[in-house]
Amino acid sequence: MDLLLEVRSLNIVLWAEEGKLRFDAPAGVMTDTLRAELGARKGEIVAFLADVDVAERSTVRITTRDGTRLAADVFRPRRRGAVIEEALPVLWCHERYRRAETVDGGLLTKLDSQPWLKEMLRNEYVVVVVDSRGSGASEGSRRIEFSHEEAQDAFEVTEWLAVQPWSSGRVGMFGLSYSGINQLLAAATAPPHLAAILPQMAMFDLYEFLRPGGVFRDDFARNWSDLVRRLDTQSGAAGTGDGPVGTAGYLAGHQDNADVFGQAAALEFRDSVDLATGLAPYQDINPAAARNAVSASDIPVCHLGGWHDIWVRDTTLWFRNLANPQRLVIGPWSHNNWTNEDLAREHLRWYDHWLKGIDNGVMAEPPVRYFTMGAGAATGWKSADTWPPAAACPKALSFGDGSSGTIRSVNDGVLRLPEASADGAGATGGGQDSYTVDYSTTSGRTSRWSDGYAGGFHYELTVNDRKALTYTSAVLSEDLEVTGHPLVHLWVTSTHPDGAFFVYLSEVDEQGASHYVSEGVLRASCRGGAPAPFDRMGLPYYPGTGDAITPLPPGEPVELVVDLHPTSYAFSAGRRLRISITCCDSDNAHVEEDIPAPVITVHRGARHASRVVLPVVPRR
Repeated sequence: MDLLLEVRSLNIVLWAEEGKLRFDAPAGVMTDTLRAELGARKGEIVAFLADVDVAERSTVRITTRDGTRLAADVFRPRRRGAVIEEALPVLWCHERYRRAETVDGGLLTKLDSQPWLKEMLRNEYVVVVVDSRGSGASEGSRRIEFSHEEAQDAFEVTEWLAVQPWSSGRVGMFGLSYSGINQLLAAATAPPHLAAILPQMAMFDLYEFLRPGGVFRDDFARNWSDLVRRLDTQSGAAGTGDGPVGTAGYLAGHQDNADVFGQAAALEFRDSVDLATGLAPYQDINPAAARNAVSASDIPVCHLGGWHDIWVRDTTLWFRNLANPQRLVIGPWSHNNWTNEDLAREHLRWYDHWLKGIDNGVMAEPPVRYFTMGAGAATGWKSADTWPPAAACPKALSFGDGSSGTIRSVNDGVLRLPEASADGAGATGGGQDSYTVDYSTTSGRTSRWSDGYAGGFHYELTVNDRKALTYTSAVLSEDLEVTGHPLVHLWVTSTHPDGAFFVYLSEVDEQGASHYVSEGVLRASCRGGAPAPFDRMGLPYYPGTGDAITPLPPGEPVELVVDLHPTSYAFSAGRRLRISITCCDSDNAHVEEDIPAPVITVHRGARHASRVVLPVVPRR
């Protein structure tokens, strides 16, 4: 660093180009001694420049229609050490979690948290990150998340970027999670200069996320609410050069931000109304409600998701419900675990095609690209023309009696191939398994749900399985690829008029350990289905309105159909499949405890064919 400071003090410009160290120096300044010292440290300097000297950062405030000023970082790429002066395409992110932070006296920007963005700069895109109103260093307040005001801000920012002297007028958007949702809501406003978006892990249905199957994901709601409250109201967001007075001003405005957890906890049904705003959030600000407007915009959309993400089903629903030019990519990732190399490749190909007009073949390929997980020969990246892939066929495994001998669970039941139709409805035999609800069961503190607020991702299901009803297959004689949306049909009775049913799909290895694949949940009183208002791929849709609640009838078996999160997983020969059922996920969802604990019974057989239906891709 001292050497670079010395070079800069002498007005020598250094840059890295194709692995070589280049310089531009005033006459007589580059001495033999200095040249030798630079040559001796060439590799170190080239690596440093290639990583940090890719762009010039500046900060600006963008004023919206109501006078609210949004804080923005502008990164303009360098070429041969100098900022590129010609107009370039612009990529921008509508950021909810601070565009930049001051930490221990240093500055962390989006280039630090998303290193793949440096590849965009090296390929000569301007990168801009804007704090959403009421967050970061932006002014204003937030009465509710996903507001129409926020979407209108995105329209105005897009059009402001398009007319800057360093902009070619071709604007794209990027961003993960909330910033992914913001892209779709921006597209719904149809900014004339928005040329393409790439939402990464974006929610589709707010109700189905917060209350899947009618069960409140209180842990996520509480932790996410605490996170954004801290980010919005405590110092640490990098300012825009307007000093402590400006910082105090925007932080004071953020104090008026809504209590996110309080709002979510009070909104029990899909038609619930938020008293503070008068809105029915699951209808009025639900991202899914913008689907027709997004389609009408015709803005190209590349959906990027992960099999262990909180919104992987949502990613497929966006793809199925838009008519835009589209691409769907799903990798072996969770919400906060992905690879920068994959992200850089996918983003660059998409933007090069739509913002630079490069014919790179991205739209000539099959529109669906997905990764099959597991350890078998079928693992790896694959392509398809549709989602779900047309090659997948339903294969049912029925719950049976007997013992798998693989675990000391409540029942240690088995999964068997039925002797009837593909959906297993004609399964033979009969019987039932009873279970006293255990409120200590949990999928753990590092689930896909906790990973959604950066709580970590790792499953250890074996302990939970020992407290559950389990149904385990025989050892697989060959690899089995499951790609699509598994469905579990449960025929149940209970000593209580309601209950939550958590269902897990896992792979059991040769040592008996259970490895997480997918899950789903349904509250029994919310089981009444209805026609979906959008394309749900034939999967069950539960309206979730207050008038749709139906208690369980005493002693009469009823069918619950649980839609597991989609997956692509190659179960290995020599291993087994398992379905596990509990009535509580204590670390991740809210379940009311009843005393005494209810006893639920899972029925099986020809009349009450409890089963799992797997989308199986035949071996090639």
